[in-house]
Amino acid sequence: MKTQPPDVHCPHFILLHIANFKIAMKNPWTSFKISIAGAKLSHLVQKDKIWDHGSMAEQVRIIFYLVQKAKGIGDIELLKKQCTISCFEKIETEMNEEGRHQETLIKNPIVKEIAVTEVNPGKNNKPDMFTALIKGVSKDTTKHNDYGSEFSATYSFSRQGDWWLLDSMKTRLHYLKHN
Repeated sequence: MKTQPPDVHCPHFILLHIANFKIAMKNPWTSFKISIAGAKLSHLVQKDKIWDHGSMAEQVRIIFYLVQKAKGIGDIELLKKQCTISCFEKIETEMNEEGRHQETLIKNPIVKEIAVTEVNPGKNNKPDMFTALIKGVSKDTTKHNDYGSEFSATYSFSRQGDWWLLDSMKTRLHYLKHN
């Protein structure tokens, strides 16, 4: 017995399957990257305590909230000791452009998950580095709208001495309407 193919003329049906495909392909890859990073970390922490996963995750959380606070109040000086020079200059330029820093400001963020996705021990005069994925939710409840959002951010850190400094960041917001 032959079954009929789905109605390909229905754009919502197609978009739903494309979205499900992207989610299905993204999660296993992220999980795989997290597993590899975890294995590297367990080996590296034996040689140097700076590679402690818990400390790294806490540093990511602190820096994430500090970046949001700095953007929210417009005070770049809060980040001066927490970022590499190039990252600090990029954030400073963004904040000096009228309203641009508000575009990447997450209203009332709540970090739900932090995962180290890449670990790169330093070689050939390059510093140790790691990348973390941050996932969370926020709620922007102004009198003009009632939007919630999920966000994901990728923060990369570079080692300088005994400190991890923010080297780059990329944030994506996904807005959801609440009724």
